[in-house]
Amino acid sequence: MPTRMTSRERVIAALERREADVVPIHENDIHRHVVREVVPEGTYFDLVEKLDLDTVGPGEVYDYRTGVEVIDPERHIIRDQWGVVRGFGIGQEAIGYPIEGPIKSEKDLLTYKVPDPEADGVLGQIPSVVERFKGKKAVFAFGRDAFINPCYLRGMQNLLMDFVANPRFAHQVIDLSLEYFMRANERLVEAGADIIVLGDDYANKTGPLMSPRHFEEFVLPGLTRMVRHLKERDAYVIKHTDGNIWPILDMIVSSGIDAINPLEPVAGMDIGEVKKKYGDRVCVVGNIDCGDLLCRRSPEEVDEAVRRCIAEASPGGGHIISSSNTIHSGVKTENYLAMVKAARKYGRYPISVV
Repeated sequence: MPTRMTSRERVIAALERREADVVPIHENDIHRHVVREVVPEGTYFDLVEKLDLDTVGPGEVYDYRTGVEVIDPERHIIRDQWGVVRGFGIGQEAIGYPIEGPIKSEKDLLTYKVPDPEADGVLGQIPSVVERFKGKKAVFAFGRDAFINPCYLRGMQNLLMDFVANPRFAHQVIDLSLEYFMRANERLVEAGADIIVLGDDYANKTGPLMSPRHFEEFVLPGLTRMVRHLKERDAYVIKHTDGNIWPILDMIVSSGIDAINPLEPVAGMDIGEVKKKYGDRVCVVGNIDCGDLLCRRSPEEVDEAVRRCIAEASPGGGHIISSSNTIHSGVKTENYLAMVKAARKYGRYPISVV
C-alpha cells in the first residue's frame, strides 16, 4: 500500500495518472445548505477540513457577484461586470443563469469595454484560500476558455448562428474574451492556485452544442492556447464540461488537459469507457450522478454507485471522484455524506472492489 499522502499529494498523483494512497475527492462547488447542515456555525472551508476533502476552491464567492448592478433584488437579477444580465434563482446557485448579453451586433464591439483582468476582484478569495490551505490541499480556481463567456456576451443561439453566418464576428467575440481570461487565469496561478478548472460547457445530454467541425474551428484553438499557457506556468488543468462529449472528446484530450470532468452519466459518459480509451493521457474526474441519485435516492444506493465508479475508474490511478456537476441546492446532505464515506471506504489502493 502506498504511504500516506497529504491531500495535495494524492490529487497531484491522480492528475499525473499515478496511484495515490486513496482515491482523491473533489467537488466544484458545495451549496450553502449542505455546508450549514454539516458545519452549522462554519463555512465551506470548515466543511473541507471536517470532511477531509482533497481539493479546496473559492467557496461561494463567485466573481459575477462582485462589482455588479443589482437590477431586481427580489428576483436575484443582476448585471455582471461583463454587462451580462443574470438571475440566480430561488435556490441561489453559485452561477447565475444568463438572461441577456451586451453584444447584440458588430457595431457594439466598437464601444464594448472588456473588464480589467488586473482588478482586485479577479482573484476573489483565492489568496486567503492559499494562505490557509497551500501545501495541504490542492487549491483550485475557476477559469474560462473559449466558448461559454462568448455565449454570455452574444447569447448562445446568436453565437452558434454566427459560426455559420458570420464567422469573423464569432472569432472577434471569442478572441476578446479569451485575452481577458488568459491573464485572469494566469493571475490565479500566480496567486497560488495549483489547478485551474476550465468551466466552459460544450454539450447537452444528447451531444455537443455545435458540430465537431465548428468545435475544431472556433473553440479548440482557444482551449489549446489556454491549456498551453497555464501548463507553461506549472498549473494543472481540469477541463469541465457537462453533457455528451463523445463526438469531440478526442479533440478535447488533444488540447493537453490533465483531466476531464465530470463525465455526466445520464448523458451517456461511461467513466469506465473513457478511462479505457483515454486513461493513458488524462485523469478522469467524476462521476456520481448529482441528479436523481444524490437528490432522491437512498444513502445505500449512493454507496453502491460509488463502489461501481471506483471499480471502473480507479484501478491504476488517474481517477478523482466527484459528483457529475456540483453539490447543488437539490442534493440531500445525507447522500453527499454517504458519497464521501463510500469514497474513503472503497477507494484505498490497491483497489480491491469489483
